[in-house]
Amino acid sequence: MSSGKAVVKSVLSADMVVLSGRPRAGGPPATRTLGLNYIQAPKLGNKDRADEPFAFAARNFLRKLLVGKEVMFRVDHTIPSTGREYGAIYLNQENLAHTLVREGWADIREIRAAEAGNVDVEALYSYRAEAQAAKRGIWAEDGSGVRKAHYTLDGSADEFLEKVKGKQLPAIIESIRDGSTVRACVTLPNGEYQYLTLMISGIRAPIIRQGIANTDDLVEPFAEEAKYFVESRLLQREVRVILELVGQNGQNIFASILHPAGNIAEALVSNGLAKVADWSITHVTGGPSVLREAERKAQASKIRLWQDHVEKAKGQDHEFDGVVARVMTGDTVIVRNNKGQERKVRLSNVKAPSRLPQQKGIEIASFDYEAKEFLRKRLIGKNVHVTIDYVKPPSDQFPETTECGTVKVGEVNVAEQLVLRGLADVIKSREDRSQFYDQLLVAETKAKTDGKGKHSTKEAPKYKFSDASENATKAKQFLPFFQRGGRTQAIVEYVANGSRFKLIIPKENCKMTFVLGGVRCPRAARTPAEKSEPFGAEALDFVSRRCQQREVEVEVESLDKTGGFIGTMWLNKTDNVAAQLLEEGLATVHGYSADQSKHATLLYSAERSAKQARKNLWANVDPNAVEEEEEVDETKPAKKEYLDVVVSEIISGGHFYVQVNNQNIQGLEKMMSELGIHHKASSTAPDNWKPRVGETVSAKFTEDNQWYRAKVTRNVAESKSVEVIYVDYGNSEVIPLTRVVPLPAQFSKLPQQAQEAVLSYVKVPTVKEDYGIEAANRFRDLVAGRNLVGVVEQREHGVMHLTLYDPTISQDPDRSLNAEMVRDGLATVFTKTRYARHPSNQNLVAKFQESTSLAKRERLNLFEYGDNTADDEDSRY
Repeated sequence: MSSGKAVVKSVLSADMVVLSGRPRAGGPPATRTLGLNYIQAPKLGNKDRADEPFAFAARNFLRKLLVGKEVMFRVDHTIPSTGREYGAIYLNQENLAHTLVREGWADIREIRAAEAGNVDVEALYSYRAEAQAAKRGIWAEDGSGVRKAHYTLDGSADEFLEKVKGKQLPAIIESIRDGSTVRACVTLPNGEYQYLTLMISGIRAPIIRQGIANTDDLVEPFAEEAKYFVESRLLQREVRVILELVGQNGQNIFASILHPAGNIAEALVSNGLAKVADWSITHVTGGPSVLREAERKAQASKIRLWQDHVEKAKGQDHEFDGVVARVMTGDTVIVRNNKGQERKVRLSNVKAPSRLPQQKGIEIASFDYEAKEFLRKRLIGKNVHVTIDYVKPPSDQFPETTECGTVKVGEVNVAEQLVLRGLADVIKSREDRSQFYDQLLVAETKAKTDGKGKHSTKEAPKYKFSDASENATKAKQFLPFFQRGGRTQAIVEYVANGSRFKLIIPKENCKMTFVLGGVRCPRAARTPAEKSEPFGAEALDFVSRRCQQREVEVEVESLDKTGGFIGTMWLNKTDNVAAQLLEEGLATVHGYSADQSKHATLLYSAERSAKQARKNLWANVDPNAVEEEEEVDETKPAKKEYLDVVVSEIISGGHFYVQVNNQNIQGLEKMMSELGIHHKASSTAPDNWKPRVGETVSAKFTEDNQWYRAKVTRNVAESKSVEVIYVDYGNSEVIPLTRVVPLPAQFSKLPQQAQEAVLSYVKVPTVKEDYGIEAANRFRDLVAGRNLVGVVEQREHGVMHLTLYDPTISQDPDRSLNAEMVRDGLATVFTKTRYARHPSNQNLVAKFQESTSLAKRERLNLFEYGDNTADDEDSRY
């Protein structure tokens, strides 16, 4: 006979208990199975036979009472044929056989004669009588006490999971096969019981495989320790299980096991007794982050399974901030860091669809276009944070070293969003991984479940982009359409040089070559062997940084000889790209085409600004130097243009703004009415919005408190104000920022109506010069309330040189307003231009000179003290 102390490992039935000894060095503790003397309890069933009445309830009573507790035991005898031991177990000095019989969960077995006088036996009879009288346990008369248990599934594992997936089901862990595989008795919602073999989701513990026919035994390192770890915490404990996944073989069921003391999967991983299993971790209730963090801690501590773990060294600059300069493909971007360096980054563990072979004029996309567009819309020009997760060495697939990283905009991982929309697959890997690898797997699972993108049952989309610039003939067919349409939305696909682009017009499913009108940009080299023109590379870089793959608006004006469309391009709806190039001194005004543009004033003004600042192309050019004039072909008549005009603003006696009487003036009146109605409903600027110099805005005019279109010409920071010019009238003022708001897009289509002009062939003093105020007043008297005819003698830097007539009086040169100013001694003749010297203009200039002679003779105004003026000064206004 032997006796001692032990811990109850499990209860097989109400009369059979498994005891566990002290833990041993190098392995789990020894166990022994002990039957209780003198009693017999109902036996649990199995797949071949049903439970005996009250067997489960009796076993549950003893299980709750004993499992995990220390008891005293005594072995009285051993059956020689089976080796099974029988004896007594004491909890708190009470014999458990007595407890079971008294509570009605066991009966007295047949007593042998040799045992009849035993004190314990006599007490048992007394306790049985008591239980029978009270109808306790097996003596109850209110039911059979037989549970309904299933040992195999009725139907497939998938069908079963569909019914209970995501629910927390009560269960008892009946046995442990290894650290991550258990046998559980699960209580179903209908009250029945289902025995299931469960794999713990998200982890894989070392394997124990023993006693399987035709298979070698296998006990991996730390397998027995992991098994004991789980047994000591879960065996025959009441838990909650969440069934989450059916394995790839269609049989294994994966589940999370929750115990009041914690999650066993997290405990195993944090103690280095299990590793994270990638393919099932994405299904873990609550997400994979807890298990990943537990694994990282175990790796850092180098315990058990991680005792030989070596942390991968991270390269230099593995984490940086930058701006996305270009989207190469649906999974690769170019990021310009804060040092100005461009780095090619491939999204970690992500592969976008590849482009299929193309047919002429057709791009067949297996979602590759959507993937690239998704990245372009969310990343191009945006500030991002990049973490390089790993570096791929050169291979057949990637001939150069490739940095693979995580790109985040704020807190959003763009790779995860790409996968979530079904626009990329996750590359499975054991070694090279994104820091958000689990989230990528979760996103892929959701995309597949929801049938998003490439996981949809629908056919992949096809895109056909017709090239409108394929040749000049084809471009001519498209030209009227684009000219009628006003501004057109486009995407800059490629920047060839500072003023030449390849655009995509999504709405029209076409592409075009687009050339900035009014400017000439230095040419950049197209190959390493080719040499760029001075500042060609700088112009290309300047425009690429601002426009590459951005959404822009273009207005087509004409065509070049090769089928390229010429016109104006806006970035952010208000920034004229050609003007930006000119302001930086990276382009020059092309006089002929600029004069045809309605934005000529802006272009010439931008070039003047660059000249004064001596930027780039103008670094070595004196801004005050007089340019050599072109030779005039005197055999041809001078080209003149006749316009019906009204003077809308007077800057000085010879410098003013006019409105041209045409259909646009009628449109201006309608637009002003609609603008006023719009701002009655909304007249506040967005938060953090600040008007930029050169931007067209809505401004509230001080004199009448009405809203007008205006262009910002100067910021007055000290008074929180801006100087604006009202682009439809020409007048200027400084107003507070509170009276300026962004101009709605629908009000920018009408061309600006105020055009800058000067009196041709004459020089009139400015208001700051002697007789300047008198000249301005006289000019105001001459033009006030009159509809005039303006003869455009020339256009220079966007400014019209006009000879003005009142058609109700005469169009004789002697009666022009220019001549009137000269005759009154308030202007002098200016003859040092090629236009003034042209034979067809000599008669007009001669008349002006005659008027000057009369004013001198009569000593009017400028000639009050004699002829002390220089007739032909170069400064005009």
